[in-house]
Amino acid sequence: NFEHSSSTSPATSTTMTSHGGLTSTLNTFQILVGALVCYSVYYAYWQLTIGAHRRRLIKEHGCKPIKNTTELNSWKDVLFGWTQIVANNKSRKQRTMLDDSRRRFLRNGNTFHFKVVHVDLVFTVEPQNLKAMLATQFKDWNLPDRRKDAFEPLLGAGIFTTDGPAWQHSRDLLRPNFVRNQVADLATFETHVNHLINAIPRDDSTVDLSELFFRLTMDSATEFLFGESTNCLAPGASSERANEFANAFNRSQDAVGVASRNLPILAKFLGSSIGKDIEHVHQFVDHFVNRGLEWQKKQETEKSVSKSGETYVFLHQLVKDIQDPIRIRSELLNILLAGRDTTASLLTNLWFVLARRPDIWTKLRVE
Repeated sequence: NFEHSSSTSPATSTTMTSHGGLTSTLNTFQILVGALVCYSVYYAYWQLTIGAHRRRLIKEHGCKPIKNTTELNSWKDVLFGWTQIVANNKSRKQRTMLDDSRRRFLRNGNTFHFKVVHVDLVFTVEPQNLKAMLATQFKDWNLPDRRKDAFEPLLGAGIFTTDGPAWQHSRDLLRPNFVRNQVADLATFETHVNHLINAIPRDDSTVDLSELFFRLTMDSATEFLFGESTNCLAPGASSERANEFANAFNRSQDAVGVASRNLPILAKFLGSSIGKDIEHVHQFVDHFVNRGLEWQKKQETEKSVSKSGETYVFLHQLVKDIQDPIRIRSELLNILLAGRDTTASLLTNLWFVLARRPDIWTKLRVE
C-alpha cells in the first residue's frame, strides 16, 4: 500500500495543494468577515452607549463641532499623529515645550482636536472649558489611564493619580497646609535662602539659577513635609546623599513625563529603565515615614499634646490618620512633586523676566 500511495502521489499532491489553497482562502475570508462583524457590533454598541451620551451632551449644551488641528494633513497624522509625536519629542529635547504649545494654539485657536496613535485628544485653553473641568463640573471628569500608568510607579496613590473619594481624601489631608499661619511662616525659609545665596558664585561666572531654585524648593518642601530638610544646598556629606535623592527624583519625573505624553504602553517599558531611581526615591522617603510612625507611637504612649508654638510638619498629621507606610509615602511624594516644582518654576521664570526687564527690577528695588 505504501508503494501504491507513492506512485499516485503527484496527483494526490496536486489535489491536496488545491484543497489547501482553498482552505487558506476560506480561512482568510472568514477572518475578515469575523473582524468586520466584530467591528460592526462594537461600533453599534458604542453609538448606542457612549455615542448616544455624547450626542445628548452636545444637544444639551449647544456644543459646536470641534476644530481639527492643521497638522492633520496626511494619513500618518490622521491615524497615528506622527507629526505631533515627532514635534513633541523635539520640543522636549530643546526645552521649548511651552513656546511650541503656545504657537500651536495661536495657529489652531483655543480648542482643537487631533489623534495620537488613534487616541482622540482635545487641547483647550478656553477659560470656560477650564472652569467646567476644574470647578463647576469637576466630578464629571476623571484621570486617563495613561497618566495613572505613568505616574503610579513613582508616586503611588495620591492627588495626581486618583479620582473621586480617594482624591477627595487626599485633598482633605492637604487642607491644613494652606492655613494662613502656615503659609506666612517665612522664618522657615531663612536658612535655605541663605544657603542659596552662598551657593551663587562671586566671580562673575554664569550660574544656572533654575538648578539652584529646584534644590532650594527641595530643601524647604522636605522640611515642611518630613520635619527634616534634605539640605541639598548646604555643604557637607549629608547634602551629597540628598542630592543623589534629588537627582533620582528628577530622572524619574522626566521618564514618567515622557510616558504620559506619548504611547500608553511606553509607561510600562519605562518602568523597568527607571526602576533603580524609583527604588532609591522610595527608600529615601521610607526613612522619614518610619521615623514619623515611631513619633506617633511615642505620642500615643506618652499621651503628648501638641503645643500651639510647634512647627507644623505634614508627616506628623498624616501618621495620625494613616498607618499604612506605603500610603503615607505616596501622599508625601505627591505633595513633594506639587510643592517643589511649582515654586521652583515660578522663581525661575521670575528671575528670567527680571534679567530682561530693568524697569521692573528698578521699581522693585525702589519699593
